[in-house]
Amino acid sequence: MDLMTKVHSEHVDITVLGTIKTIANAQAIKEAIRKTHEQHPDTIINLVIKDSFIITSSVIGCVIKSIEMDKIALHVNVGSEELYEMLEDMNLIDVMNVRKAYRCAKA
Repeated sequence: MDLMTKVHSEHVDITVLGTIKTIANAQAIKEAIRKTHEQHPDTIINLVIKDSFIITSSVIGCVIKSIEMDKIALHVNVGSEELYEMLEDMNLIDVMNVRKAYRCAKA
């Protein structure tokens, strides 16, 4: 898994490439969210999960805590339909500000 942070004029994108599967991956994402918020406290943060079709419970907990308790303007964009459906099944779409970032395959 790799992380890339890109600052734009009105928001910051934290892009996750690869599969989120280890504790170290989860820690890296948590740290990226924390550092980005410290450096840009009034800016919207987009956590863009491009490739991963799974997400660890600790990342879910971190995102919910960041939004609900820390009041961070955080949105999650998922690139995998499978991950979106899993989060939808868990009723986390609204809680985690999840949006679809994948494109439908053309017939």
